[in-house]
Amino acid sequence: MVSASNRWLSWAGLGIVLGGVVLYAGGFLSGERIAPGESGARPKLDAPTETTTVVKRSVAIFEESVGTVRSRRTVAVSAQVPARVTQVAVEAGQAVKAGDVLATLDDREFASRVAQARQAVLAAQSGIARAEQARTQAQARATQAKSARERTKVLFEGGAATSEQLEAAEAAFSGGEAAVAEGEAAVAMAKAEHARALQMTSEAEVALGYTRLVAPLDGVVAERSVEAGDLALPGHPLFVVLDPAQLRLDARVREGLVGRLKSGDELTLQFDTLAVTAKGRVSEVLPSADARSRTFEVRVDFDEITGARPGMFARLRIPAGEREVVLAPAEAIAHVGQLASVIVEDRGEWKRRLVTVGDPLEDGLVEVLSGLAGGERIGRGGTR
Repeated sequence: MVSASNRWLSWAGLGIVLGGVVLYAGGFLSGERIAPGESGARPKLDAPTETTTVVKRSVAIFEESVGTVRSRRTVAVSAQVPARVTQVAVEAGQAVKAGDVLATLDDREFASRVAQARQAVLAAQSGIARAEQARTQAQARATQAKSARERTKVLFEGGAATSEQLEAAEAAFSGGEAAVAEGEAAVAMAKAEHARALQMTSEAEVALGYTRLVAPLDGVVAERSVEAGDLALPGHPLFVVLDPAQLRLDARVREGLVGRLKSGDELTLQFDTLAVTAKGRVSEVLPSADARSRTFEVRVDFDEITGARPGMFARLRIPAGEREVVLAPAEAIAHVGQLASVIVEDRGEWKRRLVTVGDPLEDGLVEVLSGLAGGERIGRGGTR
């Protein structure tokens, strides 16, 4: 029976043999000593048909902040008057148009107030008519009194009327003018009462209109927190309606980085779930930081993206400075297992050199972390 230690030695030996085969197949084994960063597969290699120069340049450094997609237009709909809910017309997730009925409230009391107010308007109109009629009669009597006074004055001057008759005519004229003034005041009061009745009617009609809760915009009912029979109270949201086409990303940015951002800056957004990268513009940087996380909320507006919905997760890429990197074409890197190498010109000879590479960048380039310093001439198509 084979012991456990013997089995372990057998597996270790097999691993060493397989590793040697991989290194040999990749051309990394040689009987000579290997300088750091180089392989000694062959002291010399044929010159590659295509070459390029390793570049060293500055690239932007980005930090990522996670955020949540939200609608730029979100409206909470609540009752304006206290009343029982008689009907709920929509469900959460339902699309609505501006003005669509979301729910109705018990309107009996409010309809009664409207009817009373309208009756008051009719009564005030009748009051105006009566006051104007009385004023017209007073004006007619005042006109007659004025004529009588003028005749009496002429007669008195001719000795045909006594002073008592003249005084009586003057008193009748003064009384007529006072009656006209009272008639004018009565008309003004009747009109004021009519205006008050109209105002009451308008207020009653507005209150009656509040018994129909309607969608404030074209969008989607994001939340519904009411059922028929519930008591609706002013200030208590019953629905939340949002516009799914106008979205933004609310991201938390650390305080050391937020100073780099201002309204109007264009940033990159990454939607992992949708596998989409998009551009957005900073619309607002809230001035206060969260006391626990020491982060600021940054709001970034973006154009409509198919599949993007409020509440989704996304990443915000924020410029954080620059650093120097060594770049080589990805096609110049040869990979054998976990090892990466390039064919590099060294003092007029072409040799294979081990390198460490980082993440791929734009334009088909990859960052070289070690093995190259920039300025070297390398072969394209590193699998040679």
